[in-house]
Amino acid sequence: MTPLHIPSNGGAKLNVLGIPMVMRIHGRDTNGTVSAVESHDVPGGGPPPHIHHREDETFQIIEGEYEWTVGDQKFVAQPGATVFAPRGIPHTYRYLGTTPGRLMCIMTPSGFEGFFEEISALSPEQQQDIPRVMEIAKKFGLEFLPPPAA
Repeated sequence: MTPLHIPSNGGAKLNVLGIPMVMRIHGRDTNGTVSAVESHDVPGGGPPPHIHHREDETFQIIEGEYEWTVGDQKFVAQPGATVFAPRGIPHTYRYLGTTPGRLMCIMTPSGFEGFFEEISALSPEQQQDIPRVMEIAKKFGLEFLPPPAA
Protein backbone atom coordinates (compact mmCIF):
# COMPACT_ATOMS: atom_id res chain seq x y z
CA MET A 1 0.00 0.00 0.00
CA THR A 2 1.00 3.58 -0.60
CA PRO A 3 0.23 6.51 1.73
CA LEU A 4 -2.63 8.67 0.48
CA HIS A 5 -3.36 12.37 0.75
CA ILE A 6 -6.69 13.50 -0.62
CA PRO A 7 -6.95 17.32 -0.61
CA SER A 8 -10.13 18.94 0.66
CA ASN A 9 -11.33 19.46 -2.93
CA GLY A 10 -10.21 15.99 -4.11
CA GLY A 11 -12.03 12.73 -4.66
CA ALA A 12 -14.50 11.47 -7.23
CA LYS A 13 -17.83 13.32 -7.23
CA LEU A 14 -20.89 11.03 -7.20
CA ASN A 15 -24.66 11.49 -7.10
CA VAL A 16 -26.37 8.60 -5.33
CA LEU A 17 -30.16 8.71 -5.27
CA GLY A 18 -30.04 12.50 -5.27
CA ILE A 19 -27.37 12.75 -2.58
CA PRO A 20 -24.09 14.39 -3.60
CA MET A 21 -21.15 12.30 -2.41
CA VAL A 22 -17.38 12.46 -2.70
CA MET A 23 -15.32 9.25 -2.85
CA ARG A 24 -12.41 10.20 -0.59
CA ILE A 25 -10.65 6.82 -0.40
CA HIS A 26 -11.30 3.91 -2.75
CA GLY A 27 -10.68 0.34 -1.66
CA ARG A 28 -8.48 -0.34 -4.69
CA ASP A 29 -5.99 2.13 -3.15
CA THR A 30 -5.95 0.32 0.21
CA ASN A 31 -5.82 -3.32 -0.95
CA GLY A 32 -9.44 -3.65 0.16
CA THR A 33 -8.78 -2.59 3.75
CA VAL A 34 -10.91 0.54 3.95
CA SER A 35 -12.84 3.08 1.88
CA ALA A 36 -14.27 6.48 2.77
CA VAL A 37 -17.08 8.53 1.26
CA GLU A 38 -18.33 11.98 2.25
CA SER A 39 -22.07 12.53 2.07
CA HIS A 40 -23.64 15.98 1.57
CA ASP A 41 -27.14 15.52 2.91
CA VAL A 42 -30.25 17.56 2.19
CA PRO A 43 -32.73 18.51 4.92
CA GLY A 44 -34.78 15.43 5.82
CA GLY A 45 -32.52 13.21 3.72
CA GLY A 46 -30.95 9.90 4.57
CA PRO A 47 -31.00 6.27 3.53
CA PRO A 48 -33.91 3.90 4.18
CA PRO A 49 -33.36 1.37 6.97
CA HIS A 50 -30.82 -1.19 5.77
CA ILE A 51 -28.31 -3.86 6.75
CA HIS A 52 -24.79 -4.28 5.41
CA HIS A 53 -23.86 -7.95 5.42
CA ARG A 54 -20.18 -7.47 4.46
CA GLU A 55 -18.82 -4.33 6.10
CA ASP A 56 -18.90 -2.21 9.21
CA GLU A 57 -19.50 1.53 8.89
CA THR A 58 -18.08 4.30 11.05
CA PHE A 59 -19.60 7.75 10.60
CA GLN A 60 -18.09 11.07 11.63
CA ILE A 61 -20.54 13.98 11.72
CA ILE A 62 -18.89 17.02 10.11
CA GLU A 63 -21.77 19.52 9.79
CA GLY A 64 -25.34 19.44 11.06
CA GLU A 65 -27.48 17.27 13.32
CA TYR A 66 -28.52 13.75 12.39
CA GLU A 67 -31.16 11.49 13.90
CA TRP A 68 -29.95 7.87 14.02
CA THR A 69 -31.34 4.43 14.59
CA VAL A 70 -28.71 1.71 14.98
CA GLY A 71 -30.17 -1.58 16.12
CA ASP A 72 -32.46 -0.71 19.04
CA GLN A 73 -30.68 2.58 19.81
CA LYS A 74 -32.17 5.91 18.73
CA PHE A 75 -30.23 9.15 19.23
CA VAL A 76 -29.27 12.51 17.75
CA ALA A 77 -25.64 13.00 16.72
CA GLN A 78 -24.11 16.46 16.41
CA PRO A 79 -20.92 17.70 14.70
CA GLY A 80 -17.89 15.89 16.06
CA ALA A 81 -19.86 12.78 17.04
CA THR A 82 -18.84 9.34 15.82
CA VAL A 83 -21.32 6.53 15.14
CA PHE A 84 -20.36 2.88 14.60
CA ALA A 85 -22.83 0.66 12.72
CA PRO A 86 -21.57 -2.96 12.74
CA ARG A 87 -22.34 -5.26 9.85
CA GLY A 88 -25.53 -7.26 10.32
CA ILE A 89 -27.19 -4.53 12.42
CA PRO A 90 -30.07 -2.53 10.88
CA HIS A 91 -29.44 1.19 10.77
CA THR A 92 -30.55 4.45 9.20
CA TYR A 93 -30.17 8.17 9.70
CA ARG A 94 -32.05 11.34 8.81
CA TYR A 95 -30.52 14.78 8.48
CA LEU A 96 -32.34 17.27 10.75
CA GLY A 97 -30.88 20.60 9.61
CA THR A 98 -32.25 23.24 7.26
CA THR A 99 -29.00 23.72 5.34
CA PRO A 100 -26.96 20.85 3.84
CA GLY A 101 -25.24 18.54 6.32
CA ARG A 102 -22.04 16.54 5.88
CA LEU A 103 -20.78 13.30 7.27
CA MET A 104 -17.87 11.00 6.50
CA CYS A 105 -18.50 7.27 6.25
CA ILE A 106 -15.55 4.88 6.69
CA MET A 107 -16.28 1.34 5.45
CA THR A 108 -14.26 -1.69 6.57
CA PRO A 109 -13.46 -3.73 4.65
CA SER A 110 -13.88 -1.80 1.44
CA GLY A 111 -16.02 -2.87 -1.50
CA PHE A 112 -19.30 -1.13 -0.83
CA GLU A 113 -18.07 1.98 -2.63
CA GLY A 114 -18.83 -0.02 -5.79
CA PHE A 115 -22.55 0.32 -4.97
CA PHE A 116 -22.21 4.12 -4.87
CA GLU A 117 -20.31 4.09 -8.17
CA GLU A 118 -22.85 1.85 -9.94
CA ILE A 119 -25.82 3.89 -8.74
CA SER A 120 -24.08 7.18 -9.60
CA ALA A 121 -23.44 5.90 -13.15
CA LEU A 122 -27.20 5.64 -13.69
CA SER A 123 -29.21 8.61 -14.94
CA PRO A 124 -31.50 10.31 -12.38
CA GLU A 125 -34.46 8.57 -14.06
CA GLN A 126 -32.77 5.16 -13.85
CA GLN A 127 -32.00 5.78 -10.17
CA GLN A 128 -35.78 5.94 -9.60
CA ASP A 129 -36.11 2.34 -10.86
CA ILE A 130 -36.35 0.77 -7.40
CA PRO A 131 -36.15 -2.89 -8.57
CA ARG A 132 -32.94 -2.03 -10.44
CA VAL A 133 -31.48 -0.30 -7.36
CA MET A 134 -32.45 -3.34 -5.23
CA GLU A 135 -30.66 -5.69 -7.66
CA ILE A 136 -27.50 -3.60 -7.49
CA ALA A 137 -27.77 -3.50 -3.68
CA LYS A 138 -27.91 -7.32 -3.51
CA LYS A 139 -24.63 -7.54 -5.44
CA PHE A 140 -22.99 -5.56 -2.64
CA GLY A 141 -24.54 -7.39 0.32
CA LEU A 142 -26.97 -4.56 1.09
CA GLU A 143 -30.46 -5.40 2.32
CA PHE A 144 -33.10 -2.65 2.42
CA LEU A 145 -35.69 -3.03 5.15
CA PRO A 146 -39.29 -1.84 5.22
CA PRO A 147 -39.69 1.55 6.94
CA PRO A 148 -40.62 1.34 10.62
CA ALA A 149 -44.31 1.55 11.48
CA ALA A 150 -45.31 5.08 12.47
